[in-house]
This record gives sequence, C-alpha cells and structure tokens, in this order.
Amino acid sequence: MRKRKLAYENCARELAAVVSKLQLEQQKLNGIQRKKSETISEFERKNNPTTKDFVIYVPYIDQLELMGIRQLAAVKEVEAEVESAREVLRQAQIEHEVLVRMKEKLREQHDYEARVEEQKFLDEIAGSRSAKDPQ
Repeated sequence: MRKRKLAYENCARELAAVVSKLQLEQQKLNGIQRKKSETISEFERKNNPTTKDFVIYVPYIDQLELMGIRQLAAVKEVEAEVESAREVLRQAQIEHEVLVRMKEKLREQHDYEARVEEQKFLDEIAGSRSAKDPQ
C-alpha cells in the first residue's frame, strides 16, 4: 500500500514538472509571437520603406515565423507529455483508491469477526456461569 502511495506521489511530481515545462514552452511561443507582431508593426510604420528595410525586416520576420512554427511543435509535444502524465496519475490514483477500499473492507471484516468471536466467548462464559449457578 505504501509503495502504491509513493508511486502516486511520484506521478504527481512528474505531472507538476511536465506542466511547468509546458508553461515555459508556452511563454517562449508567446515571446516569439509578440516579437514577430512588434517587428511587423514596426516595419508597417515605416514611411516609404527602402530596399534595405525589406532586406533587413523580411528575412527576420520569416525567421521569427519559422521559430514560431518550431516552438508551436514543441508546445504540442509537451502537451502530449502532460496528457500522458495525467493518464498515468489517474491510473495510479485509481489503484491507490482500490487498495484503500480493500484495506477498509478487510478491516471491517476483521472487526466483524472479532466481535463475533468476542460474543461467542461472552456467551460461553454466560452459559458456563448459568450451568454452575442453578439457583
């Protein structure tokens, strides 16, 4: 039982780590998208952009677009890891709950059997006293 509880706690820690990783990857993606948007706005604000502006801005915007695509793929990959970790945690939780219920049932059964044995003992004592004391 303790081993299952430790496994459950370990799964919970792994899920927390993967969720943290997902948040980091999403922040990176948001940063790339924000930088791309700012760069495009900056380029659009230029009055009469020159060839030099095109040579500078367009490749940089393309690079940001490519980085965004790669980062989005990384986010999707980590999202899949999160779902996998959640499923493992769910299974560990189910196993833990089943074991807890089994333990409770065994305890209830043991308590019942102990009460039955105690009642038998008390009945035997009462029977032996009544046999000894005929009044």
